[in-house]
Amino acid sequence: MSEVQWQGVWNRLFKLLDGPGETYYSGGRYIQAVQEVDPYFPTYNEVMEGLRIAGGSTSRRDYYRTIFMKMDEAQRYRFVSNILAENEKHNPELCGEIRGMMSGGTIAPSATVPAAAWSGERLNEFLKDIDAAIGSGDFNRAVTLSYTCLEGFYKAFVRAKTPGPNYPNEIIELSKIVRDELKRIDNQIPGEALNLLTQSAHAVDRSRNKFSESHFAGEAGRWLAVYMRDVVNTQIRLLLHFM
Repeated sequence: MSEVQWQGVWNRLFKLLDGPGETYYSGGRYIQAVQEVDPYFPTYNEVMEGLRIAGGSTSRRDYYRTIFMKMDEAQRYRFVSNILAENEKHNPELCGEIRGMMSGGTIAPSATVPAAAWSGERLNEFLKDIDAAIGSGDFNRAVTLSYTCLEGFYKAFVRAKTPGPNYPNEIIELSKIVRDELKRIDNQIPGEALNLLTQSAHAVDRSRNKFSESHFAGEAGRWLAVYMRDVVNTQIRLLLHFM
């Protein structure tokens, strides 16, 4: 596994945090972001008081970096992923660069599920957890979460478009319903593009079955975890156009 070069990530991340407009993070906003991954982290006022007592630097660049580097690997990855998800629309180029530095060069943007979608908040947590699992080297978990997230979003799409009392619980059957619904919405969509929905479902399903914790069949590699993550994000971004 190639290690993430966190100093390089931090240099690019601070450029984002120190940028103009919506991406700017004041001390209070930064600490709130830290508390999202570490609920027991001190408040902004407590941090400032601690720095004054210890004679530490209160420069944003200095204490932001100190806090960041003291996080454990999983927290650091989750922290960066949260910030990228929040600011992707404001600076997609820089966010893509940072994302690529953390995942072996992959720069595809992540999807964000609207809160109004069924279980939208939960699905967004799954997307963040996939990134965190990749960052901590838990590739089996990343593959399993990719399955869970794609299955969940297919269900959200089906619930939104074809209300009814019963829905399939199996990802392959869900993908077929989604494919047919898109064909109904826009019959100009090429069949090959629609078939990618079911092919993606098969790929994620087979990968999960081979490498999930419940099967203990082997260890998934970084390449597979990143690929499955990107497949899921791609499928969700496609379906969001029709939600």
